[in-house]
Amino acid sequence: MTEIPFQKLVRPEPIVRADGVLNVTFGRRDVRTMCSFLEDFGFISCEPAGDIVHLRGHGDAPYLVSVRASAHDTFIGFALAARSADDLYILAKATGAAVDRVEGPGGGLRVRLTDPDGLEVDFVHGFDRAPALATHESVSPINTAHHKPRLNATVRRALAPSPIFKVGHVVLQRPDFDRAAHWYMRHFGIIPSDVQCLPDGRPALGFFRLDRGPEPADHHTLALLGGPGAKLLHVAFETLDLDSVGQGNQFLRMRGWTHHWGIGRHVLGSQVFDYWKDPVGDEWEHYTDGDVMNADYPTGYVALTRGSLWAWGEDIPDSMRPEISPGDIKKIHAAGGFGEMELSRVEGLMSALSIAPRPWLR
Repeated sequence: MTEIPFQKLVRPEPIVRADGVLNVTFGRRDVRTMCSFLEDFGFISCEPAGDIVHLRGHGDAPYLVSVRASAHDTFIGFALAARSADDLYILAKATGAAVDRVEGPGGGLRVRLTDPDGLEVDFVHGFDRAPALATHESVSPINTAHHKPRLNATVRRALAPSPIFKVGHVVLQRPDFDRAAHWYMRHFGIIPSDVQCLPDGRPALGFFRLDRGPEPADHHTLALLGGPGAKLLHVAFETLDLDSVGQGNQFLRMRGWTHHWGIGRHVLGSQVFDYWKDPVGDEWEHYTDGDVMNADYPTGYVALTRGSLWAWGEDIPDSMRPEISPGDIKKIHAAGGFGEMELSRVEGLMSALSIAPRPWLR
């Protein structure tokens, strides 16, 4: 049987290269309940600012999440950091967008773009950093079979929310994967770290990192999945260490929020992860111990399978792998149930996610 080659992404010449991901913005009908969840997740409310609530972490970003009062529960967009003020004006000139002032904690200037599927993407520079907040003095040393540096010391963390330090990544579903990948690579210079492909070789899930030259960048700041409809899949935030993931899990369980997936370890990115649902069903991830790469790291191409999404832990939730027969897929597609997504892509995606990755799993 001839093996089908993977189709490689072609990286366009970027207009600018983003240097970080700063914050995410949501619209909510019930801001109070949303903020209650976010504070239990580990965020800290900033000073009130009209009908917008800003929440920060323990790092020096002025805020990580903003919640706007809205008639609809929605993901509005996210912000990326510019390396210089010059990059703002380069992007503005290339796109015809304006350079505006940022309202809210930290201030600064921004260029606001809209991606091909209607999501706001801000490019920000010149904001004031916030003073970092104190947390655990250090990560607890880990005693292994061969090295035991933790002598006469215990690991006894208090039951508390996970301390959060930054936005790690945003994961989006897009009906036209190629269009979305090209747009983000072109406008912000992101680099594909790993790309997962359908049985016919076409890219379907891409993990993209920032191009920071010789400096390290997280394995992915943005991930894109080709799927029916444009929507947010999850947002992820870096916490301190393994114990912070575990204690945050226990605290959120105590507070009665809905657990989604974890604790486990990803394959692509290597993060130890734990996912939770917010009050309207969006997914929020705590993670630690993720991979970092510089611009020299080559892009990896692998087949998309369920087993490629996690190394250990529970299998992905049922909601991430709907069981639909091949015949029903065609009927649903013909009726418009998969939106703009091509039938062959739908069939490939469903096939990839239908095979149990471990013999002992259903």
